Amino acid sequence: MTQPGGAISAELAVQARRWFSRDELVELTLDVMKWNYQKVSVALGTDAEVKPGELADLAFDEEGRAITG
Repeated sequence: MTQPGGAISAELAVQARRWFSRDELVELTLDVMKWNYQKVSVALGTDAEVKPGELADLAFDEEGRAITG
């Protein structure tokens, strides 16, 4: 997802398929896409700070969902 086309070798693809099922590889791909959706707005400078001038904490519940508020 973060490599230019053709940058992943056939050997690496075989290793990924050895360690992960097809469904797991799809899930990993979707997770990468989900967590990188903001890259366009960051690159364009249209993103807004959550807490202007402060660092924002990230917290997650036991199922991995983001806790907001």
